[in-house]
Amino acid sequence: MKKIRFFLEVLMISVLALGSEGVLCKADSRNCTDETRIISQITNLPYIGGQRVDTPMIMEQDRKFMKPVDEEGILGCLKRDFDNDQKEEILAVTYEGREDIQETGKSVRVSMYEQQEDSWIISDMFELVRYDFQGMPDEMTTMSDSGYAGFEGNLFLRKANGQYQFFYECNRSSKYLATGYEWYFMGYTYDGNCFKEMEQTSDLYYGGSGLEADCLFSLDPEPLYDDNYSQNVIGMIEAYQSLGFQAERLGGDGYTFYSTVSQDPYCYLLVRLIRGDRLDAAVVNEWWANPSGDLEGFWIDLEDYTSQIGEIQECAVSEPEQSGLSELFEENPYEEFLKTNGVGSYYAILPAGENQEPILIISDSFPEQDADTFVPDLGYGITIYGNNNGNVYQIGDYTHISEAAGPWRFYGNKLMGSGRRGGYFTVDIAGDFYEMNFHPDNENVYANWEAITLLKNRGSGETQTSNTGNSVSGNYILPNSSTEYLTEEQLIRMNLTGEQLRLARNEIYARYGRRFKTAEIQAYFDAQTWYVPKYEPEEFDAIEDDVLNPYEKYNLALIKSLEK
Repeated sequence: MKKIRFFLEVLMISVLALGSEGVLCKADSRNCTDETRIISQITNLPYIGGQRVDTPMIMEQDRKFMKPVDEEGILGCLKRDFDNDQKEEILAVTYEGREDIQETGKSVRVSMYEQQEDSWIISDMFELVRYDFQGMPDEMTTMSDSGYAGFEGNLFLRKANGQYQFFYECNRSSKYLATGYEWYFMGYTYDGNCFKEMEQTSDLYYGGSGLEADCLFSLDPEPLYDDNYSQNVIGMIEAYQSLGFQAERLGGDGYTFYSTVSQDPYCYLLVRLIRGDRLDAAVVNEWWANPSGDLEGFWIDLEDYTSQIGEIQECAVSEPEQSGLSELFEENPYEEFLKTNGVGSYYAILPAGENQEPILIISDSFPEQDADTFVPDLGYGITIYGNNNGNVYQIGDYTHISEAAGPWRFYGNKLMGSGRRGGYFTVDIAGDFYEMNFHPDNENVYANWEAITLLKNRGSGETQTSNTGNSVSGNYILPNSSTEYLTEEQLIRMNLTGEQLRLARNEIYARYGRRFKTAEIQAYFDAQTWYVPKYEPEEFDAIEDDVLNPYEKYNLALIKSLEK
């Protein structure tokens, strides 16, 4: 799932007086701490934490929804040395304007303020939102309109292995009007300059019910092992468990929620947003069927716990061993399959699966071709294969695009094709099926497409993985660094020098056509036949987080840690 990031302009405002005069505390003043007063003076926002806000169900233009929270303000602040630089920062949780959030145009933000002489600056921030497949933000706190009468959102922190970590977890249940649950979990670290999303939490979002929900919330993946459709839920369980929390279960049951922070003594609650009501289900259902006026009795509590945090106990969290997808793809599952299937055909392995795991495509459309590598000019047919714990299976039926439409392409972890009369379509994979979804013209997308490089299947089983830049797997230091999780043991066994590791790390960027400021690195990649420079360093750095896949992000950090 991909995100749109907002670039934060540094805000610097002199704090001329740090007393309590002029500070707006519209809620429980006992929680209005000194740091809250500082942030209130800087932002001119009132303190709104520690209060209950009525949010009746209303009818407006034939649409029923809960009244959102209108007032902007400060939900809580905490002063600590968050980056171990012997200076205290202020973590501020605020509810502020954001135009692309529907209904209220507001979101909950978590900002880090650092003091420089007599001024405070925002070094970075993140928002409690997730992004849909179109890149549109979904406000995950129900401060904005939500059909969820049952909701609990917890923003909390933990100090693990000497570093502060910040997490947001929410559970949403419709309770009255529908069935099913949503669970969302995100985590960030702070390095003194910016917040960095934790790799394990990049895809921890679930919405549904039934066996999958039961297994996720009980943290028990075993009943799902034989279900191709549920591999993403298994991955969520493993990713969550790798974070080392002491929680025994997740999710909720009606209005009873099982939050991580309530189960782990090393987690400290900052702000809790929780919805409640005093209504009978029959009353709600009757109003829903025949709405008349506003249905009072719903509220959201804005609970601030920052003033209750004393000394923070640090915990030790073991670094996760290679698990889940890492183990699944440590060995190429398609080697044995290709020895006896599609010999003489062309194939490619691309991270285009449902959760960006590698898939195999085979095409027998080129019987006259015999080159080791081949980049078709015209459209052609393919059969798509996936892997479930080493068992290769076909995904959907054989599919074909018109020769006139041009070849299959790959971009942003999607298998894509051009429409004959304009537009484009994506192959969206779910379990052992796929859908071909059409999209209108978008020239910005076209500019980044590259035709897939196909590899000849000689039947030896020695496969090459087509990287995301569609270059041939040759003259690479680490040819699979874009399509599988590497391990420290693998890299140590290769006995690479510090300089080779540096080049291997930058090889990931070079596949996308990034240029380099260091002359020696640029000269090295200029000498590679597969390298096609496309982006200036600043251009690529601006889109890096949206372009790199999880394998690449993980491997970049791993290689960096081993460089001498």
